[in-house]
Amino acid sequence: MKAIPGQNHEGFTLLEVATSLMVLAILAAMLVPLATSLLDGTRATTAESDLAKIYTAIAGDPKQNTYGYLGDVGAFPASLLDLVQQPVSNPPGWNGPYLSDVRIDTGVIYDAFGSPVEYFQTNPATFPAAATDQIALISRGPDRGSSNGAASPNVAANFAGVAPSNSGYGTAASNGDNVVYPHFIDNTNLVNYQSLGKLNININNFDDNSSLNAVIPGCPNYFDVKVASIPRATTEAWVNYSPGGASFDLVQGLYQVSVVVAGQTTPVWQEQVAITPDNTVTRSATLPGINSTLTSTATLTVVNSLAALHILQFYQGATSLGTINPTGVPIATLTAPNRCARILVRDTIATVNTIIDSFIMPNGSVTRRYNNQATCSITVANHNTNYPTMAIYDDGILIGTVGYRGNKRAKSFTVRANDVITWKDQTNTAQNATVPASTSYTAVCGGSVQF
Repeated sequence: MKAIPGQNHEGFTLLEVATSLMVLAILAAMLVPLATSLLDGTRATTAESDLAKIYTAIAGDPKQNTYGYLGDVGAFPASLLDLVQQPVSNPPGWNGPYLSDVRIDTGVIYDAFGSPVEYFQTNPATFPAAATDQIALISRGPDRGSSNGAASPNVAANFAGVAPSNSGYGTAASNGDNVVYPHFIDNTNLVNYQSLGKLNININNFDDNSSLNAVIPGCPNYFDVKVASIPRATTEAWVNYSPGGASFDLVQGLYQVSVVVAGQTTPVWQEQVAITPDNTVTRSATLPGINSTLTSTATLTVVNSLAALHILQFYQGATSLGTINPTGVPIATLTAPNRCARILVRDTIATVNTIIDSFIMPNGSVTRRYNNQATCSITVANHNTNYPTMAIYDDGILIGTVGYRGNKRAKSFTVRANDVITWKDQTNTAQNATVPASTSYTAVCGGSVQF
């Protein structure tokens, strides 16, 4: 057979074929890990984005006026699935779903690597100590391993192993490639979440008394302040107002605040307020006049345990209500003053002989104490979820509130020994404390009340 001119009939040698295959194998060995690494990197980015979405579904974004599951329900979800479907417990305020476009299989939310998302949420302090709530979300990463061996890691109560609040989390076995949100491996403080904000209510009222005719601090116990959660349609706090005491620690979210005259139901002032984490909202209201010369009278009991000769004289305007002598009858009821009137107290001892106290007579009977005992503190702690807010009263006058959430569930209040401390729940009803098992407590410096 003749060869065709100009045509090359030379083939590849075995060495050339082997060399080509070797080059391809080397390239494959180099490119496959690179492709895998790039894929893992893409998945890690996706996983972090997914964790951020879950975090926002739980805590919302107050800057965007969203408050998430926490703001609606008033508590963290027990399971991540609660963000997608209404919990069996049917908590008031649930307005989900809060989360969409997530990987769900048989009731479990998975990450981009195909592992269940880990959910860490706890308040680790032992009652009555108080600590800021903690929250974190974790993807087990490319190796699908974690120090948390929980079978159902979507459930916060199932979290086991090294906690995200532990500085050794990142170096614990199988945690090295975990994707976390927020980035607590670099800063464990990021696990802390302050869900509470503060609301302060200040009330003034105009006294039409012709000798005064001025705006004065709100008459104690004349007004009631009520705070209701809008999404939950529940009363979160109810106090008998006194200047300086109407301060509330509320979980983030929307609230309706109303002021009513005690015993009435129609608000004389109300406003919707948004509570954001770790911020303070203050609202002030100046309300229509009260003529303190026309109000009914109330009983003013005075305890004078000052040193001898410190005789106290009480006035309503220019009218003397009487005197209390510490060496005579140190506990006495004075001529009944008008409710909501301004009362002045003068120490008549020659070395003083000046006004030592001025207060607005509460809308009801009250005990006023004068003694040489220094002020001190007592602790009030609330761990009872039946009482969103307990109002604390010192001798019948509001001095503050204590909620049951987070790092505000234990507070110290300044009192004097032997003051009578009482409390009421969010329905304005006296309740028994667990310590003491009573609705009142005679203050002992350094003592405590617990619910």
